[in-house]
Amino acid sequence: MRVMPWLCLVLLSSAVAHADSSSTVSTEAVPRETVVGLAVNPMDWGSVMLEGERVVGPHVSVGLGLLVGVHVSNGSRDLETTEQRLETRDALFQLGAVPRVRFFLSGAAPEGLWVSPQLEVIHQWRRYEQFVVEDQGNESSIRSLQLGGAALVGYTAILGRGLAVQAGVGAGVRHSSDQYEDRQQVLPDGERNSTRKGRSWTFDERLQVSLGWAF
Repeated sequence: MRVMPWLCLVLLSSAVAHADSSSTVSTEAVPRETVVGLAVNPMDWGSVMLEGERVVGPHVSVGLGLLVGVHVSNGSRDLETTEQRLETRDALFQLGAVPRVRFFLSGAAPEGLWVSPQLEVIHQWRRYEQFVVEDQGNESSIRSLQLGGAALVGYTAILGRGLAVQAGVGAGVRHSSDQYEDRQQVLPDGERNSTRKGRSWTFDERLQVSLGWAF
């Protein structure tokens, strides 16, 4: 696992703790039971998650995140043999739900250091096209249903009247059930369609930063 996600969490926690301890404004502690916010992954700016959290005990909260992701890329290159231009288009869309529980090791929920197991259910659609300009080409599409889970450790700070700053790092695993559909041009005037299925496992690290409001 790379060091950068852990370094980001340490720096953010230190900065928040320093800002909170150096504040000269004395305010009474206000009980917070609900947090709503928007979370991003700095390693994947194409995905955002709208999340809500509810305190159910002095050191426990439950939450739900709704994930939306869009990735679109276009490319082109010249073919040396035919002096034609090859175009490529790649588009990925995803929707998902991420229920979770947080156990606070310091402070009182929803603020402090926490560990969080979570489940993940994600549906992805991907379409890839490759063709020569002014001609038909090949097209592939993939539909995936991903089921998995992750464990994160993080920190939540509530600043001022309710600004919630959160960061977490961890690792997760996903199982993906995929369906592939390919369309290829067959000379002179036909095409060939094929469908196949596949399964795969993915292990990766997680990094999440979010801003929201606690009330």
